[in-house]
Amino acid sequence: MHVQARAQPISSPPDLEAFIKVLSEPETPPGEPTRVPINIEGISGGEVELGGEIVFAVEHGREADAEDWLRKAGYTPTFTEDIFAQEMTGNQAGQLLSIIRGATETTRGKNRVIRDVLIGEKTGEPGAFFVQIAFREVKVVL
Repeated sequence: MHVQARAQPISSPPDLEAFIKVLSEPETPPGEPTRVPINIEGISGGEVELGGEIVFAVEHGREADAEDWLRKAGYTPTFTEDIFAQEMTGNQAGQLLSIIRGATETTRGKNRVIRDVLIGEKTGEPGAFFVQIAFREVKVVL
């Protein structure tokens, strides 16, 4: 839950299924150790097969594998730890608002706005949800 990644699932033609397959149903290249599937704990995005991006989080400790496999498959993911992340207990009214307020307070006065919101569930912990919020810097013109 501490790292967020983004990528354009571009191939020819664009294919989100092929992108996800690299992580969820990995093929092991000859001479490499057997690849164990990586769970995608959360995903978000828009216009993903039209040049947009997906934002995703993989199970903790598998970030390096995910980046390596995606790069070897021809994708260019960007991984960042510059996120606001908080766990959620269950799914109750007001929790998301509270988390967004917390993220907003951490960025107020820093010329950053919310770019992405991702909600996911931790691997092996049913009911353990998390929210990640990524930011974009903006120039303030007076």
